[in-house]
Amino acid sequence: MKVIKAKAVILDMDGVIVDSEPNIMEAKQNVLHKYGVYKPLSYHFKFMGMSFRDIWAQTRQELDLPASTEQLMAEYFEEVAQVRAKNGLQSIAGTVEFIKALAQNDFKLALASSSPLADIEEVLTTFGVKELFSAVISGAELAHPKPAPDIFLLAMEKLGVKASESLVVEDSVNGVKAGLAAGAQLLVFNDPRYNPDRQIEGVNLVTTMTNLKVGPEKISY
Repeated sequence: MKVIKAKAVILDMDGVIVDSEPNIMEAKQNVLHKYGVYKPLSYHFKFMGMSFRDIWAQTRQELDLPASTEQLMAEYFEEVAQVRAKNGLQSIAGTVEFIKALAQNDFKLALASSSPLADIEEVLTTFGVKELFSAVISGAELAHPKPAPDIFLLAMEKLGVKASESLVVEDSVNGVKAGLAAGAQLLVFNDPRYNPDRQIEGVNLVTTMTNLKVGPEKISY
């Protein structure tokens, strides 16, 4: 059993708390199909953790799409709202219970996500954990989103903790880069659907969020 010692936990949202990637990728595919572009779902994996502006700017360039980044983003947000209304919001198994256990053991909690603030608040409210977070930060409002460390550094500042006292919980490559650049410890969820065998040096890797045990200033798995 491995033990992580920390005073604060900073969680990503998409792919860590909410199982949003299926909805996100379906919406992205719907936008691409409007332009006659058909890509496998795996095309979207590399964008996990990036801001939506950066995602669509890169996608537009790579696929030579005949629309502005702003137009693509607008079409995406329309599509994802429809997909979410159809499919609903599902949590990643074990994470909501993990958050509640952290709060019960007096961990300082922050949410640091690339998603818009309205989406963040909807997810936290839906799963009944909004009041457990002392800080909620949207990378969409920052000049330098993930993989830059700014969002995690800001979360640490708001929580009043050092990087050495902080644990970042992430799932994406860009989120991991941001967490490492911020100097935090990392717990990385390798979702078996997307990253079953991924290895990252210097981080804690898990393939399920259901087996995490929480005690005063420690997490074990």
